[in-house]
Amino acid sequence: MVNVTEEIQRLNLWKKSIEEQFFQISKINNSNKPIFYSISSVSTNKKINPYTTPIRLFTNKVIAGAVVGSQIEALIVANYVEKLVTYLLLDVEKKIPIQKIPEEKIFKVFNLNKSLYTKNSKTVSGVEFGNISSAVRKTFSSKKIINYKPNDLTVESVWFFLSNKLKNFANLKIAILGSGNIGFKLALKLVESGAHVNIHRRNKVLGLQLANIINSVKPPNTLANAEFYDDPIRACTLCNVIIGTANTDSLVINESMLEVMVTKGIIIDCGKGNITEKAINYAIELGLEAYRSDVTSGIISFVDQAISIKKIVNEKSGRKLFQGDISIISGGIYGRYEDIIVDDYKNPKIIFGMADGRGKIMKQLTNDQFKKIKLVADNFKIDLPFFNII
Repeated sequence: MVNVTEEIQRLNLWKKSIEEQFFQISKINNSNKPIFYSISSVSTNKKINPYTTPIRLFTNKVIAGAVVGSQIEALIVANYVEKLVTYLLLDVEKKIPIQKIPEEKIFKVFNLNKSLYTKNSKTVSGVEFGNISSAVRKTFSSKKIINYKPNDLTVESVWFFLSNKLKNFANLKIAILGSGNIGFKLALKLVESGAHVNIHRRNKVLGLQLANIINSVKPPNTLANAEFYDDPIRACTLCNVIIGTANTDSLVINESMLEVMVTKGIIIDCGKGNITEKAINYAIELGLEAYRSDVTSGIISFVDQAISIKKIVNEKSGRKLFQGDISIISGGIYGRYEDIIVDDYKNPKIIFGMADGRGKIMKQLTNDQFKKIKLVADNFKIDLPFFNII
């Protein structure tokens, strides 16, 4: 049974840590760069204490965030940061275990309306199912929200890191220990890149299934494959890289596994606390490189791409009747036959071509079709590219 007074004290400390984080952001963000703030969770069966992530200052943006273990912690953060951030990166993955919804008093202390978050509940006892995005969206401005999946960013970041360290994946052997969501996705990506991947997880049936799935869906001409090992030491034998992708604080990599990998190997902790302290010290003695996964590269590229897509979807996706039977489209709208494809249907600057009605651009145009394109070009004063006219 949760002590309400103690819980309020704990959550007040959490709010103060967010306030301190933004005080630090204000000190370094002198030029008022846009702030991208993430609220995410981690996969664990235990209740975690929330924590803030490092503040990253770039030339054109500030990136910071918080990792929470419950909806109420996410709501406190969101309520505080809404007017301070440019965009909120909101974790849509369901990773938090089912929990009891806090008492009414706790909601009131933090100026939150409990009924707003429980009115759609289908359970008589009032439990939350851990989806922080559904709770935050009830009050946070949707224009500021960018959905994201931290696990996918982790996979991308680790893959980019290894591609730069190793240059070429062909004929490399990589062990992935704790093959859950991140491990499976990373294994598939590495196999598709040409690396042979040994996977290990405690559940043998699921481990075999994951290996079979990877080998079934990889491109048919890919020679690399995935193989399941019931024994983690055998999985690591003669591997160039060992990656821990288990739940937080699951010590799946030990010194016995390092003994059997190749010289000058790489160890990566993907799950935060997947390597024993002895293994870290032993890696240094052996001259092996040990790293903790860093999502910086992944989050930078994701943020830039997400903003571009958000603008395209919200501002540049659409169809407009130009005149007569001539329509102009942009932003990925599926073109009808003879729709004219441009960069921005509201104010076009570039003409890409004419839709064939089947998802492609016509390779050849009749004189009448070219006249329609030229009519649009002349009206908006657009220089036309070369078109093959029949």
